[in-house]
Amino acid sequence: MAQVNQPNLSLDRTRSALRDVLDAFLSPENKALMDKQKEAAGNDMMHMMHLVFPAATQIQMEAIQKYGFTPDGEGAIKFAQTVRQYESADNEVAEMASRLKSMFLPPLPSMAPPQTQGPMGAT
Repeated sequence: MAQVNQPNLSLDRTRSALRDVLDAFLSPENKALMDKQKEAAGNDMMHMMHLVFPAATQIQMEAIQKYGFTPDGEGAIKFAQTVRQYESADNEVAEMASRLKSMFLPPLPSMAPPQTQGPMGAT
C-alpha cells in the first residue's frame, strides 16, 4: 500500500483545524455519542480504550479531512504530530490541544501534595 502524503499545516491552519475538531465534539449527535460511550466506560481505562477512544478518533478524523489528512489512523497520528509541533510555542494551540485531550481521557483523580517536614517539624 502506498504511503499518502499528509499535509504540513501552518500555525493558523492548525488553529483552524483544532477549532473544527472541538466544534465537531459539540454537535448534538457527537456529544450524545461521546456521553453514551463515557457513561458505558465509567472510569475503567480498558473500557475507555474500547469505547471512547474509537468514537473520539472517528469524530476527529471526520473533522480533519478537509485539511488534507486521510480519514484513518495515519491521518489522526499526523494531525496529533502537527498539533504537538505548535503546542509548546503557541498558547492558543496548547489550550485547544488540552481541551481535545480531555475529551479522550477521563479526569485523573487529584492528589494532595505531599506534606513536607522542615528541620523543626511539620511545615
